[in-house]
Amino acid sequence: MSRPRRSEHIREALIQAGIEQLSIHGYHGTGIKQILDEVNVPKGSFYNFFASKEAFVAEVIARYSQDLVQQLQGFVAGDGKHLSPKAQLQTIYEFTLSKIANSEFKQACLIGAMSSEMANQSDLCRDQLKAATKTLAVFFTERIQAGQLAGEFRQDVTASELANMYWTTWEGALITLKMHNRLKPAKDTMALMLNVLMA
Repeated sequence: MSRPRRSEHIREALIQAGIEQLSIHGYHGTGIKQILDEVNVPKGSFYNFFASKEAFVAEVIARYSQDLVQQLQGFVAGDGKHLSPKAQLQTIYEFTLSKIANSEFKQACLIGAMSSEMANQSDLCRDQLKAATKTLAVFFTERIQAGQLAGEFRQDVTASELANMYWTTWEGALITLKMHNRLKPAKDTMALMLNVLMA
């Protein structure tokens, strides 16, 4: 098996640095030089891989959502396999909130952060954000459908509608989290949605 070329390693490193920096500083707070300094490569290298900052961010969004869905699916098939669908969703949001808190509330959901900054400024980024949200909606819809079959969630609303409510509430909870720099308001909001509104 051939070894990956060095250029592929650089490209991957740029994307990973982009995920980290953009989720902390946002689009307008993250410069190309900032990304390059993280990877320690010259400026010319960036444009060997990406046509523009906008194209780079669109690809970062795609990778972030792809990695996120893989992690979620891995949890459901692995450590969370023996949990009920409702317990799986609770574990997912509690783990993610704790992870954000461990970053001293600096990191955010990249999809939410880019949506607030770029959705009305870039067709390319908006299209990628829509695709990312659609992919995540499939995962959450499947978990909620399983919960409905198990009698954990209400059945007078479709699973896809509940998944949309779950995601919208989640992004709102993250705004609350950043605003207060405390876990409790966000955890309370998610618990209310999961245990009362969806039950």
